[in-house]
Amino acid sequence: MERPSSLAVFATVAASGSVGLLIYAGFFYTNLRRVSTGSEGEAVSPVFDTQQQAQQEVDRWIQDGGTYTVIKTQRIQRSVPLTPQERRKLELLADEQRRAKIEASYEACLNEAASDLAKELCSFQQTPDIAGSAVPGLNAASEIPNTKVIETLRVERKDHPRRTCTLVQDYRRFNCVEFEVRAGAEVEADQQSNLAIKAYRQFRF
Repeated sequence: MERPSSLAVFATVAASGSVGLLIYAGFFYTNLRRVSTGSEGEAVSPVFDTQQQAQQEVDRWIQDGGTYTVIKTQRIQRSVPLTPQERRKLELLADEQRRAKIEASYEACLNEAASDLAKELCSFQQTPDIAGSAVPGLNAASEIPNTKVIETLRVERKDHPRRTCTLVQDYRRFNCVEFEVRAGAEVEADQQSNLAIKAYRQFRF
């Protein structure tokens, strides 16, 4: 029987090696797609035997992602009674304004008076509306309010997970997303809805 040549043996071994490399590459590529992030930032975890096992992995993944803080600021206005000192200050301001108006009116009257008699009458021509108040909208010191409006800021802080998941029972999986926000970061409430999604992930069972 004729022995195969060395060249034929080499070709056979080389062909077998090539087939083996292709098979290995196929298994490697398939495994890589299951555990790595795709072009759209989506990763698929191994399939779990039960929903409980998948839930445990989901909880661990969410916890590992950390949290960020949402800050909500609210302005609150309320009326409070004036203190005796505050009311006294308003009365003094009203008196000062009233005197200033009387003096200005008297000076204008003197400038327009054509005779000494007219100048003497200027002292009796002060109308009641001159006795105004330093408080806007008031015509007399008796109308000084008993309350004042104060504004306070209420700041609420609430932690939210960077990762969140939704159970899709019909397809036996959890659809999960991770937001593009740094762990421990602070975000205003009106910015929360605009957070970009960093990555997608699925946990199947």
